[in-house]
Amino acid sequence: MAVNPIKYLSKDLIDKPIPLDVWLQGTIEEVVGNNILIISDNFGKVKITKLESADGVVDTKSTYCCIIGVAVNTKGLPEVQATKFIDLSMQPQMKMSWETEVQEAQLLLQGKILPTIK
Repeated sequence: MAVNPIKYLSKDLIDKPIPLDVWLQGTIEEVVGNNILIISDNFGKVKITKLESADGVVDTKSTYCCIIGVAVNTKGLPEVQATKFIDLSMQPQMKMSWETEVQEAQLLLQGKILPTIK
Protein backbone atom coordinates (compact mmCIF):
# COMPACT_ATOMS: atom_id res chain seq x y z
CA MET A 1 0.00 0.00 0.00
CA ALA A 2 1.42 3.38 -1.02
CA VAL A 3 1.28 6.08 1.59
CA ASN A 4 1.39 9.76 0.54
CA PRO A 5 1.54 11.54 3.89
CA ILE A 6 0.84 15.20 4.52
CA LYS A 7 2.35 16.95 7.55
CA TYR A 8 -0.15 17.65 10.33
CA LEU A 9 -0.22 19.05 13.83
CA SER A 10 -2.46 17.03 16.17
CA LYS A 11 -5.13 19.76 16.27
CA ASP A 12 -5.42 19.73 12.48
CA LEU A 13 -6.51 16.08 12.41
CA ILE A 14 -9.76 16.72 14.27
CA ASP A 15 -12.84 15.98 12.13
CA LYS A 16 -10.89 15.32 8.91
CA PRO A 17 -12.34 12.71 6.54
CA ILE A 18 -10.74 9.28 6.89
CA PRO A 19 -8.68 7.40 5.91
CA LEU A 20 -6.01 10.10 5.73
CA ASP A 21 -2.27 9.61 5.10
CA VAL A 22 -0.41 11.60 7.77
CA TRP A 23 3.06 12.59 8.89
CA LEU A 24 3.18 13.60 12.57
CA GLN A 25 5.90 14.43 15.03
CA GLY A 26 5.55 14.42 18.79
CA THR A 27 6.82 13.23 22.13
CA ILE A 28 5.78 9.85 23.50
CA GLU A 29 3.59 10.59 26.53
CA GLU A 30 2.33 7.09 27.28
CA VAL A 31 3.10 3.52 26.29
CA VAL A 32 0.09 1.16 26.41
CA GLY A 33 1.14 -2.47 26.11
CA ASN A 34 3.26 -3.40 23.12
CA ASN A 35 1.21 -1.88 20.34
CA ILE A 36 -0.11 1.54 21.38
CA LEU A 37 1.56 4.89 22.04
CA ILE A 38 0.12 8.26 22.91
CA ILE A 39 2.19 11.07 21.43
CA SER A 40 1.76 14.81 21.91
CA ASP A 41 2.85 17.98 20.23
CA ASN A 42 2.20 21.52 21.51
CA PHE A 43 -1.45 21.29 20.45
CA GLY A 44 -2.79 17.93 21.61
CA LYS A 45 -2.42 14.17 21.64
CA VAL A 46 -2.73 11.35 19.10
CA LYS A 47 -3.15 7.64 19.71
CA ILE A 48 -0.72 5.58 17.61
CA THR A 49 -1.67 1.95 16.91
CA LYS A 50 -0.50 -0.97 14.74
CA LEU A 51 3.07 -0.46 15.92
CA GLU A 52 3.86 -4.10 15.19
CA SER A 53 3.77 -3.24 11.48
CA ALA A 54 5.87 -0.05 11.77
CA ASP A 55 9.60 -0.06 11.16
CA GLY A 56 11.99 1.37 13.75
CA VAL A 57 9.73 1.53 16.80
CA VAL A 58 11.22 2.74 20.06
CA ASP A 59 8.65 2.72 22.85
CA THR A 60 10.39 4.87 25.42
CA LYS A 61 8.44 7.61 27.18
CA SER A 62 9.69 11.15 26.36
CA THR A 63 11.15 10.06 23.01
CA TYR A 64 10.59 12.64 20.28
CA CYS A 65 9.52 10.81 17.14
CA CYS A 66 8.09 10.96 13.66
CA ILE A 67 5.10 8.81 12.79
CA ILE A 68 3.98 8.15 9.25
CA GLY A 69 0.71 6.31 8.87
CA VAL A 70 -3.00 6.43 8.25
CA ALA A 71 -5.50 8.33 10.40
CA VAL A 72 -8.43 5.98 10.99
CA ASN A 73 -10.30 8.07 13.55
CA THR A 74 -10.43 11.87 13.80
CA LYS A 75 -13.22 12.23 16.37
CA GLY A 76 -12.12 12.89 19.95
CA LEU A 77 -8.60 11.55 20.37
CA PRO A 78 -7.30 11.05 16.80
CA GLU A 79 -5.99 7.55 16.02
CA VAL A 80 -3.23 6.80 13.51
CA GLN A 81 -2.17 3.34 12.40
CA ALA A 82 1.60 3.57 12.05
CA THR A 83 3.50 2.39 8.99
CA LYS A 84 6.80 4.05 9.91
CA PHE A 85 8.36 5.20 13.19
CA ILE A 86 11.50 7.34 13.31
CA ASP A 87 13.26 8.20 16.58
CA LEU A 88 14.22 11.89 16.37
CA SER A 89 15.58 12.23 19.91
CA MET A 90 19.10 12.85 18.68
CA GLN A 91 17.93 15.66 16.37
CA PRO A 92 16.54 18.43 18.63
CA GLN A 93 16.29 20.88 15.71
CA MET A 94 13.49 18.69 14.29
CA LYS A 95 11.28 19.46 17.29
CA MET A 96 11.99 23.19 17.16
CA SER A 97 11.11 23.54 13.47
CA TRP A 98 8.10 21.17 13.21
CA GLU A 99 5.30 23.72 13.64
CA THR A 100 6.84 26.03 11.02
CA GLU A 101 7.37 23.11 8.62
CA VAL A 102 3.72 22.07 8.90
CA GLN A 103 2.44 25.61 8.38
CA GLU A 104 4.69 26.09 5.34
CA ALA A 105 3.65 22.75 3.83
CA GLN A 106 -0.05 23.65 4.25
CA LEU A 107 0.47 27.02 2.52
CA LEU A 108 2.28 25.27 -0.31
CA LEU A 109 -0.53 22.73 -0.74
CA GLN A 110 -3.11 25.53 -0.74
CA GLY A 111 -1.16 27.38 -3.47
CA LYS A 112 -0.61 30.38 -1.20
CA ILE A 113 3.16 30.13 -1.62
CA LEU A 114 5.18 28.78 -4.51
CA PRO A 115 8.40 26.80 -4.27
CA THR A 116 11.54 28.40 -5.63
CA ILE A 117 14.14 26.29 -7.33
CA LYS A 118 17.66 27.64 -7.58
